[in-house]
Amino acid sequence: MHISFAGKKIRLLALAVTIFMIIFVSANWRLYLDPTLDLTCGTILFVLSLLAGPVAGFLIIFKPSVDDKYKALANTALFFIMPVLTIQMVEVFNENYIWWFSVPTFLANYMIYLVFYLFFYLLTGRYHMVGLIVNISLYVWSLLNYFIELFRGSPFVPLDVLSFGTGLSVSDGYTYELSWKLILGSIMFFLIYLVNKKSVNIKPKKLKFKLLAKLAPAAYIAVVVISLFFTDYAANLGYKPDFWDQSRGYHRTGSFFNFCLNTKYLIIRKPSDYNAANVSDYVAETLKDAGVDPDDHTVSTNLLTGQNDYTANTDGTMPNIICIMNESLSDPGALGNLETNEDYMPFIHSLTENTIKGSLSMPVFGAGTSNSEFEFLSGDSISFLPTGCNVYQSYVKDTVPSLVSTLGALGYSRTAFHPYYGEGWNRRNVYPLLGFENYISIEDFVDQDILDTYKQNNDVTEYEMLLNERYPDRNMLLRRFVSDSYDYSMVENMYENRDTSKPFFLFNVTMQNHGGYAMSYTNFSQEIYVTNMNGIYPKANRYLSLVKRSDEAFQELVDYFSNVSEPTIICMFGDHLPSIEDGFYEELFGTSLDHLTTEQQQLRYTTPFVIWANYDIPEATLNQISANYLSTLLLQTAGLPLTQYNRYLASLYQKLPIINTVGYVDADNNYYTHSENSKYDDLLYQYHCLVYNSLIDRHNRDSSVFFMNQ
Repeated sequence: MHISFAGKKIRLLALAVTIFMIIFVSANWRLYLDPTLDLTCGTILFVLSLLAGPVAGFLIIFKPSVDDKYKALANTALFFIMPVLTIQMVEVFNENYIWWFSVPTFLANYMIYLVFYLFFYLLTGRYHMVGLIVNISLYVWSLLNYFIELFRGSPFVPLDVLSFGTGLSVSDGYTYELSWKLILGSIMFFLIYLVNKKSVNIKPKKLKFKLLAKLAPAAYIAVVVISLFFTDYAANLGYKPDFWDQSRGYHRTGSFFNFCLNTKYLIIRKPSDYNAANVSDYVAETLKDAGVDPDDHTVSTNLLTGQNDYTANTDGTMPNIICIMNESLSDPGALGNLETNEDYMPFIHSLTENTIKGSLSMPVFGAGTSNSEFEFLSGDSISFLPTGCNVYQSYVKDTVPSLVSTLGALGYSRTAFHPYYGEGWNRRNVYPLLGFENYISIEDFVDQDILDTYKQNNDVTEYEMLLNERYPDRNMLLRRFVSDSYDYSMVENMYENRDTSKPFFLFNVTMQNHGGYAMSYTNFSQEIYVTNMNGIYPKANRYLSLVKRSDEAFQELVDYFSNVSEPTIICMFGDHLPSIEDGFYEELFGTSLDHLTTEQQQLRYTTPFVIWANYDIPEATLNQISANYLSTLLLQTAGLPLTQYNRYLASLYQKLPIINTVGYVDADNNYYTHSENSKYDDLLYQYHCLVYNSLIDRHNRDSSVFFMNQ
C-alpha cells in the first residue's frame, strides 16, 4: 500500500475540519456526560466523537492506494462492511447501539441494509455510488424519524408519508433541541461519507464472474424480501412491529428494520373466505344469538342494560346533538395513584344528573387523532387495519357509512368544526364522504394574512398580537392554539345561527390540549402540580393544567345549554392520552412501560367520556366501552332509530365491550391480545368482515346493513 498526500489547500481544509470538530464536541461535552445518562456509554461516545475530527482530517489528507492484486478484495470487503457503519449511524438517532442487539437481531438488521446496498449495486454497478445513495437516503430518513419521535412521542411509520402535511402543520409548536444524538449521528454520516469516497469499483472481467455478480445479489434480495414480507417467517422468529408501542419496537430491534417491517401491513388483506353476500347473515346471526329478531328493525339490545327492549322514540323527538372530541383529554388518575394540589377535572368528576359517563378505550396513544375520530363516527374498529395506518389518508376514498350519514337520513343538519387548519388529516376531502354538509376550520374565522404570517414567522407573541388587534373582543388563544373556552363559544354561536327547520348536529374537534408541552407561554399559567411522585414532570404538570382549563370550559358549555329550551345532548370524549414523560406513566403504573400487562396497556389507551343532556336521560357509569360503540350508545340515548349495523354493534357490545388496537375485553373482564386465539375468534372474524365490507369493499357493500332506510 502506498500513501500520498493531498495538496496544500486540501491539507488546510482538513486541519480546519479537525479543529472545528474537536472544538464543537468539547464545547458540548455535557451532551455526552450528563449525569442522567449512562456515564460509561457517554464517555465512550465523547472519546469517539473527539477522535472523529482527527480521523476525518486523516482521510482528507492521505490518499492510500492499494496494489491491484488486493484492490478487488479490499473494496469488496469495504462494500460489505459499509452496512454495519450505516446501521450504527441510523441507530444513533434512535439512542441505540449495535452492540446492544442480540446476534440474531443484528444479523436481521444487516440483512435488510444489505438488500438496499445490493439493490443499488445492481442498478448502478458502482460501489461509491451505492454508498452515496444509501447513506444520504438513510441519513434523511433518520432525521425524519428523530424529529417525528420528538414531536409526537411515536416514530416514523410508512403511512406517515401520506399524512406528512398534517405533521408539518403542527410541528411549529414543538421545540427543536440540539441533542447529542443529532450531533453524533451527523458526525457519523460525515465520516461514512469520507470512508465511502475511498471505495473504487472493480468490475469482473470473466463472463462467469460477471453473471455471478448479477445473479447472486438478485437471488439474495428475492429470498430476504419474500421471507420478510410475503411469509410469516420473520414474524415467527419474533420480528414484527410492536403493535402496542412502536417506539419500543424501534428501540429493541432497530429503527429502520422496524420501519421496513411495518410496510408489510400497508396492504389490507381480505379476511379468509370473505364473501360480501354473507355480511347480512353475520348481522342476523349476532342479533339472533342476542335474542333479537333481525327482521324487526324497531327493536335492539339496550346497550346500557343489556335487555332487548330498546325502541326509538315514537313521538318524533329528535334532540340537538353536539359531539366534542377533545384533543388529548384524559384522566391520568385512572391509571394509578395520582395526587395533585387540586382536582384537575372537578366539574366532569362531579357530573351525575342526566349523565352517562365513564372510561372510553381508544385505538391510539399519544397521536393519531383522526383514527379515534373515525372509530367513533363509523363504528368500525381500526384493529383490523394495518398498524400505523391513517384511515382518512389511505382508505376513505368514497362514501362511508357513519353516524353522520345516519343523522342525515333522519333530517339533521350536519356540520363539522375544527379550530385549526382545514387540510389536516385530509378532512376537507373526507368529511363530505362521511356525510357532513359543512366544515368550518380556522381559515373560516381568522384572516388568511394572519395565518400566513404565523406560519412564516412561527412567533406566538406576534400571532396573538395580530389576533387581538384584528379581533379585540375574541381572546382566542391558550398557548398557541384556540382555547376550549373560545371553541365552545363558537359552538354556542353556531347553535344560535342554526337552520331551525332541522334538528342540529355538530361534530367539534378541539385543539387546546394538543402536544408540545415542553414550552412556556405568557398567555398560559400553570395551576396544577403533581404532589406524590418522586420524579419531576414539567410536561405532565402543564398538561394537567390544560385539562383544568378544559374542564372549566366544558362547565361553561353545559351551563349554557342548561338554559336552552330545546332538548340537547352533548357527547364529549378525549381522543387519546398525551405524549408526556414516560417516567410519569411508569410511576403511575409502578413498572416500566416495557413490562405492562395487557390490562395496563388498555388503561394507557383510555380516556374519559361524558354524555349529558338538558332533559331526563338514564344515568349510568360505563368503565368498559370502546370508541367503536360510542356513537351507537349516543343514538340510543337520543332515542333515535338505528341502522342494522348499530343494532349489530349493540349486541356485539354485550359480549366484547372493548375492541381496540391493544386487544379486546369480554363481558367477564378477561383481557386478550389479537395475537392469541380465543372462543371469540368467530365473532371477531365476522366483525372484521363487516368492517372490510363497509370501508374497503365499497363496490360490494351491503347498504341495507350500514345505511338507514335501505
